[in-house]
Amino acid sequence: MMLKRCVLLVALACAAPAMAEELHYNVLEFSESASVRVPNNTMSVTLRVVESGASREAVSNQVTKRVNAVLARTRGNRAFEVESGSRSVYPEYDEKRTRIRGWTDSADIFVKSTDFAALSKLVADSQQDAMLGGVSFSVSPKKHAAAVDAASEQALRSFRSRALNVSKTLGFAGYKIVRVELNQSFENGDEGVAAMPLAASFARSRSAKAVDAAPMDLNAGVRTVRQTVRGSVQMQ
Repeated sequence: MMLKRCVLLVALACAAPAMAEELHYNVLEFSESASVRVPNNTMSVTLRVVESGASREAVSNQVTKRVNAVLARTRGNRAFEVESGSRSVYPEYDEKRTRIRGWTDSADIFVKSTDFAALSKLVADSQQDAMLGGVSFSVSPKKHAAAVDAASEQALRSFRSRALNVSKTLGFAGYKIVRVELNQSFENGDEGVAAMPLAASFARSRSAKAVDAAPMDLNAGVRTVRQTVRGSVQMQ
């Protein structure tokens, strides 16, 4: 009985390396990639309110008034995502920096929207209250997720097609997937740009007659979603 048990243990010990070796027999490792270009569909702007004067209270009141005027223009439009940014007040000194000669108060307002025309009009309509501090473009989360799904599907199909082609070329009937992983990257494509004539017009005295509101010249650009499939297949 003891002899049979020893023989069985020896047989199992010999079979274990063979089973482990079989998992790595005729295994091919490779990767496939796919890219999807996605037009930027979200525009973000920074509207900056700046006021300077001798009285700190008067300056701050004026900034608050102008900020409220800008925010009032965004109300009722569900296409806008509005966020109040930082606000700071600091003194202006004379040349010897011994006496405060005035105060400057500034506040930022961030507005994001997929409606480029409406956001461009908001910037133009607000030029008497705020200067355009910056413009950027991006892809919305929903559109990004759809692009990732599309790139993943393309990459996986290419991976399967290559695995089948290689297995048949080598004389096998098919293959079995041993390991597979997906890696995503988000690359800049053509950078979006926006002409910003409103900042220059704001630099002129706001007491002057308001210029006619004009939309910005926009080029939102594109981004590229890249999906890479890396894996191992065993020929069968």
